[in-house]
Amino acid sequence: TMTYLLRILTLFLLTTSLAAQNPDFHPAELMQIATEEANAHRGLTLSPTLAPADDYDVRYQRMQWRVDPAVRYIRGAITTHFETRVAGFAAVHFDLLDSLHVDSVHYHGLQPAFSHSMNVLTISLPQELPAMTLDSVTVFYQGIPPTTGFGSFEVSQHNNIPILWTLSEPYGARDWWPCKQDLTDKIDSIDVLVTCPAAYRVAGNGLLVDETVTSVGLKTYHWKHRYPIAAYLVAMAVTNYAQYYDYAEIQTGTLPILNYVYPEELADAQSQTPLVVPILEFYDSLFIPYPFNKEKYGHAQFNWGGGQEHQTMSFMVNFGFELMAHELAHQWFGDYVTCGSWQDIWLNEGFATYLSGLTYERLAPQYWFSFRQGRINSVVSQPNGSVWVDDTTNVGRIFSGRLSYAKGAMVLHMLRWTLGDDVFFAGLRNYLLTPGVANSFARTSDLRTVLETTSGQDLQGFFDDWIYGEGYPSYQIEWSQSGNDVNVTIFQTQSDPSVAFFEVPVPLRFKQGNQSFDVRLSPTASGQSFQLTLPFMADDLQFDPDLWLISANNTVSKVVVATNEQMVMAATLFPNPTSGAVRVTLGAGLDFDRVQVMNAQGQVVLRLDTDHVTQADLDLHGLPTGLYEVLVHGNSRLAVGKLVLEGKSKM
Repeated sequence: TMTYLLRILTLFLLTTSLAAQNPDFHPAELMQIATEEANAHRGLTLSPTLAPADDYDVRYQRMQWRVDPAVRYIRGAITTHFETRVAGFAAVHFDLLDSLHVDSVHYHGLQPAFSHSMNVLTISLPQELPAMTLDSVTVFYQGIPPTTGFGSFEVSQHNNIPILWTLSEPYGARDWWPCKQDLTDKIDSIDVLVTCPAAYRVAGNGLLVDETVTSVGLKTYHWKHRYPIAAYLVAMAVTNYAQYYDYAEIQTGTLPILNYVYPEELADAQSQTPLVVPILEFYDSLFIPYPFNKEKYGHAQFNWGGGQEHQTMSFMVNFGFELMAHELAHQWFGDYVTCGSWQDIWLNEGFATYLSGLTYERLAPQYWFSFRQGRINSVVSQPNGSVWVDDTTNVGRIFSGRLSYAKGAMVLHMLRWTLGDDVFFAGLRNYLLTPGVANSFARTSDLRTVLETTSGQDLQGFFDDWIYGEGYPSYQIEWSQSGNDVNVTIFQTQSDPSVAFFEVPVPLRFKQGNQSFDVRLSPTASGQSFQLTLPFMADDLQFDPDLWLISANNTVSKVVVATNEQMVMAATLFPNPTSGAVRVTLGAGLDFDRVQVMNAQGQVVLRLDTDHVTQADLDLHGLPTGLYEVLVHGNSRLAVGKLVLEGKSKM
């Protein structure tokens, strides 16, 4: 119990510290992260052309590099252990930029022929291999990686001290090492040995298992990582780092959090990085245990404008709360489960954005509403755009802060609203544990399948509208009441014609003084009406007060139903019954500006907008015969009449 009390006290102190560090929280913080990441990624090689490499699986790679952070140059030897997937396997293909020079290739003591052009290294084997054969090859190379201004291989300075870092997402790994740069095959495990001047430290994936002085003035750092990893998540950073640890208590035990920071910023970092501890413990308890719990989590500081979720060690420009939450979230969504196509980048960035919001909901709820409002405002700032990426040659489109980050996050929020908390979070846990997804790659269809299996609901309409469709809805809510009985009609318009009607339950809140009553309505078409009985007479109706939906330009209007006396001189329908045409007339100086015809299911099947007239003609041809209700709106009042449509209508 004493340990438990200490944990609660620590959480309280950290939460208090968080509040103190965010006195001027602004919902644009995450969008700044997204914008900086998008700008940085835009500087990378835009061509997604990859080497033909579907014929083998990478089982293991041993990466040996020699670098100096003061010099833009890399010298390396990459040994790749692979397993053939086809019979007659005759050549190994790697992605490698043409500007890097391949010195030689070694294969079982031989130096086989190779070619290097069109950014593809092709190694011809002395003899063909059968399928399911394990083999290996080593590539020796060197050169000057290209300058992009942000990544994928950069040298810079902090406090006049050299620093080198790599950042390969999405297409930059081949800029500095021969790799299989795709989203279908993770490297099962890696060893990384980096030799650099002894004044510096090397940050990397996994566990640091050795530091060896190799010659006068040089030191080799050996990082070992024994989890599957995508090529773009392999990384190193080199400078005069100061190091220290934070620790998190997670389901599997105590997890070390290794921090490599600039010495001149050590004090500030030590006051900020402990805030990641309750976040890590929260994610660990909400989803599945931290995926790389046998090794570590960590931060390495670098000069780039945002952060990058390199597996087990995120590279960070600073240690702001939301940036740490975002990059940490990627360890589950982005690293452990990686998007299987850049079209599906929202499975990385939308999730990380939403999880950073969940940390506000859990640890600093005073910022949770502003977080959601900021994301919604970003999405609706333009009328179009889908979460699913329609142009993967445009790196700015892949990393769109409005679509991949903000809209992706709020679509998850709407899925949570649609499914309910228990089913939604159970579904995400199942997604992370699904064979073929866990420790591998996923597409949007994989997420949908898991959520449908978990919930028992058909989510095709939701995904078609919100992931593949563009834009957002606007709602016009009209309501009237008689005593505690209420009629609500929900109209929806769409900002983009790609979606005919956005499927999502609509949250409404009826108010009467301090009393409130929440309802959840699920319209399937615009103009659908619902009849409700409230526990009190309402004087106000609020649309989506808790910000569950992506929407904008919504209106709520109350219609006062005419009294019996008013109805006597209100709407006249003639002829009634009718075979297709009817005239609506108001008398005694009354006028109206809208007529609606509703079927027996409460759906508006015809709407006529007028301009303060006393008479209008309706054409009901084409409607099925039966009983209809006619609502005549005018002067904030509502006249209601019954209409019988008989006989066979003809156009």
